[in-house]
Parts: sequence; structure tokens; C-alpha cells
Amino acid sequence: MEDMKKVGADLVRRTIEFLLLAAIVVLTVFLAAQFATFQNEDSGSQTALRERRWNIIVLGKSDRRAYLEQVFLGAKSLAKANDAAVGLYTGTSDTQDISTQALLNYASYLQADGIIVYLEGLDSNLEIPLNKQAKPIPMVTIGTYHPNLPQLSYIGANYSELGKITGKEIIEQIGQSGKAILLESSGQNDANNSNLMAGLLGTLASHPEISVKTLQFEKASSFSKEDNLRQQLVSEEGLELIVSLTEQNTILAAQSIRDLNLSGKVKIIGFGDSDDCRSDFEKKIVTELISVKTQDIGKRAMTELFEYLENGYANSFVSAEVEILKGGGE
Repeated sequence: MEDMKKVGADLVRRTIEFLLLAAIVVLTVFLAAQFATFQNEDSGSQTALRERRWNIIVLGKSDRRAYLEQVFLGAKSLAKANDAAVGLYTGTSDTQDISTQALLNYASYLQADGIIVYLEGLDSNLEIPLNKQAKPIPMVTIGTYHPNLPQLSYIGANYSELGKITGKEIIEQIGQSGKAILLESSGQNDANNSNLMAGLLGTLASHPEISVKTLQFEKASSFSKEDNLRQQLVSEEGLELIVSLTEQNTILAAQSIRDLNLSGKVKIIGFGDSDDCRSDFEKKIVTELISVKTQDIGKRAMTELFEYLENGYANSFVSAEVEILKGGGE
């Protein structure tokens, strides 16, 4: 009887150990699935990432992936000259949005030598990832500037000036009077967006004859956004221009114009530097494309990181160059 109890207890213990091991395996697979495919300049493997002297990682949330891919390409172009491997990680999940903090923690786990990270307006109170020596990993930020965050450099556009530029381009496209729809994502409720809108509306204030209707997109599916925009395009008589302030909305506006056969009838001022945006411009669906030169941001971020890694200093603020492409949609 005593032997049977021992056998039963041993069976229970082994069952618990097996379940714990299975849980660890499942958790590991789940965490790995939270991150997008890793890219680097060699074979795409983490082993290749370790072959070079420096390990640099570009980070940001999945809804910024198109933008970050351009930053990554710019950074990657300077990787070989600096004996570095460059990777891109954007948080992905079918059930939840991966936080910036989780991405930074992952960079710490990978023991990155430097980080280029896109920060949102709501990213605050972040814990800076540490290396093996328990020292902060050098970090260059893009997106939103956080004055209280220990960052080597912030690289970004002057959004107030960018808004003024956009306002002047609106006036140029539709003259002293006309009707336009301004696409603004409510998710962009941060200082950059506020400064951009202030500059844009301030420029248009001297032209009250120009009618600009702001259309805000809530966080909804792409289909819902497209359906909403189509309804606006159909119902707005005399509409001459769509103005998009984000890359995603530029692509959405171009798709809606195509679907409603309005190419050449309704102009688009778009914003973005991705291949999709440039393709729509080259096809003359997007009339004008305003962009912050994203690949140059990646190059400058690498320069700032290696100024610090090699010499111990970096510039605290770097202005990104704005590019305006004209001639599409005509």
C-alpha cells in the first residue's frame, strides 16, 4: 500500500513537471510571436547579427512599420562602414498592441549596442533598457521628443513649419477659394500633430474663402475607414482636394479615388515616404507628396549613435529634411 502511494505521488510530481515545461515552451513561442520578422543586413538570422562588432536595432509599434522600414533601410546603408548589423523589430499581435516598453525590453534581451526607437506621444515613464554592464543602452529617438527621457539625440521635423508648408501647398493647389477634405487620425493626438495642425490652420486663416472640412478617423478597421471616406467623397459637391496628414491615410485616399474613378477630378496632397505612396504619386493619383526624408533619418541616427559609441558625444536635436514632390495627378 505504501509503495502504491509513492508511485502515485511520483506520477503526480512528474505530471506537474511536464505541465510546467509545456507551459514554458508555450510562453516562449507566444512571446516570439509578438514580434515581426527580424530583418538584418546579412542572412536574417540572429546568429548573423552577432558576427559584427556592433548590434543596432530599430524599434517601433506595428502601425509605424512602413515608416520604420524606410528608417531601417537608411540605417542599414551605413551598417557595413561601421562594422554593424542592423535589425528591425515592430510589435505585432493578433490580440494586443505590443507596448514600446516591451520592445525596449526585448532590445535589452538581445543586448543591443544601440537603439533607434519611434516614440509615440503617450510613451512616457519608460525604463531605459540596460546592457550586460547594467548601463543604459545608447538610444536615438524619432517620432515624438520626450524632454525628460535620457536619449542621445532626437531626430525629427519641425512640425509647426511642416504644417505651414502644407497650408501653403493647399492654397497653391486650389487657389484662393475651393473645397478640401483634411484627413486626420484621432490616434495622432500628440504634440507633433497639434503643432502641425496649428501651423496648417494658421496659414489658412488668412483665406477664409477656402472651405476645409476635417474628417477624423477613429481606430477602426481599414474597411470602415475606406467606407467612411467614400461616403464623404460622394456627398461633398465641388470637392477639389483631399489632404492627408499620415502615410496610411494617403494610401487610403488614393485607393478611394481609384475605386470611385475620381482620378484627375479630385487632387490629393499626401504625406509619406513609403514605396506605396511614391507609387501612387508616380501613377499620378497623388498630386503632391510631402515627406520627411525617412531614410535620411535612419542614416543620421546611425551617425549619431556611432559618434557616441566611438567618441562619447552626440547632438541632442537634429532636424530632418522635408521633401516635396510635385507633378502627380495632373
